[in-house]
Amino acid sequence: MIRIATLVILLGAGTFLPACHNASSNTNATEHSAVVTGTVVEAATGKSVAGARIEGPGGRRTRSDDRGRFQLDGLEVGTTGEVKATGPDGRTASVTLRRLSAQKLEIVLALKQK
Repeated sequence: MIRIATLVILLGAGTFLPACHNASSNTNATEHSAVVTGTVVEAATGKSVAGARIEGPGGRRTRSDDRGRFQLDGLEVGTTGEVKATGPDGRTASVTLRRLSAQKLEIVLALKQK
């Protein structure tokens, strides 16, 4: 819990955080595709944000669910770029990605106050 709270605080402050790979979660990835999953939260409170618009590399798009969770499938291994979230109220957050591997990547996007 402390690790997640620290990550949320750092992202909320606009600090660049390199993406961390979770080697134990490789259920949707293949040798040629990558998966980015994550959660959209409010930076100030840590509460999940439903209905946020998510944009990733290669034009991939989705929305966060009722728990603030999202998944971007079918990304090319080796892809770099950014994952950006825009909340229903227009607040934004983004994470710069290192080259993606075939392992699932988990990120947190913390929407900052305007």
